Amino acid sequence: MQTFKDYYIEESKLGKALAMGALATSSLFGDFVQDWSKYYQTSNDPQKEARATRVLKADIEAPADAKTAIQVAAKIFAGDEGHTEQEFIDVLTKTGAVESGYRTRVQSGGGPARSYWQVEPKTAMSLVKNSHQYFGPKFHKAFGKDALRRLQDYDEKAWSDILEKNDALGATMAAAKWLSTSW
Repeated sequence: MQTFKDYYIEESKLGKALAMGALATSSLFGDFVQDWSKYYQTSNDPQKEARATRVLKADIEAPADAKTAIQVAAKIFAGDEGHTEQEFIDVLTKTGAVESGYRTRVQSGGGPARSYWQVEPKTAMSLVKNSHQYFGPKFHKAFGKDALRRLQDYDEKAWSDILEKNDALGATMAAAKWLSTSW
């Protein structure tokens, strides 16, 4: 199996032609690359989209711990905003591959993002405070009856720590991020 490192290309070194070619081939992956760029990465950067396409073509398999976490998140949000459990599994699996290659839970270069899905602590804080309607009975069944209230009290440091250590919560916050968009 190929690794993420084998397919990583520095975004700044990709030419526009490669980026445009990657956009054309991204249809192999549905609209994921464009959706990821617009809703998750929020950059709409053709070079990042080209890298994402290359990563997806590498067919990186999620490790067992990530697959388990994805299942937890997909069950929590299945049916929300018209998305199926399988759609959440698909988008989270691809997000983890593109964001971290399933090789790290800490953003490279010293950035704040954590988990395989590279959720920033500020994003997680905002989600539990401003999109709390997404965290209903299925969320509490998975994380405890007072989980939302506890998480709403977390600061950036606490979120950084828990996102790095708790794969299920990392996948759940990534799913909530997707859910909070027009995806």
